[in-house]
Amino acid sequence: MKKFLFILILSSLSFISLSATAASENFGDYSIYYQAVNSTFVNADIARQYGIVRSDRRAFLNISVLKNNADGTSEAVSAQVTGGKRNLLGQTGDIDFREIQEGQAIYYIGEFDYSNAEIVRFRLEVSPEGSDISHEISWETRMYNN
Repeated sequence: MKKFLFILILSSLSFISLSATAASENFGDYSIYYQAVNSTFVNADIARQYGIVRSDRRAFLNISVLKNNADGTSEAVSAQVTGGKRNLLGQTGDIDFREIQEGQAIYYIGEFDYSNAEIVRFRLEVSPEGSDISHEISWETRMYNN
């Protein structure tokens, strides 16, 4: 759990400084964390371990959902994550997410292609397990080749 999260954070620090793509939103009892990462920022061995395709024109979204407990702690929960992307030309594409569990950590990874310096708009629906409410997240970022 900590190994994957640490590597993702460490490998994407330079990317974040360029485009502020790491963020979170709170929805009552749930916090949703999301980040767009250029796939070449992930070590080849780690990418292979998690089935991430590395390419200058490929990136992935990393989504995690935490349930905020009354005692101030939080815990990872499973969720249904769906959505896609759109560019400024109006071209759209769905993003398929897969769940990765490591210990108590749960992540959702969804890969997508992009063009250098392309502004990509994301729109996701996240439905945490145990909740009958779906939460919408949308943001945009400019993606750069490494």
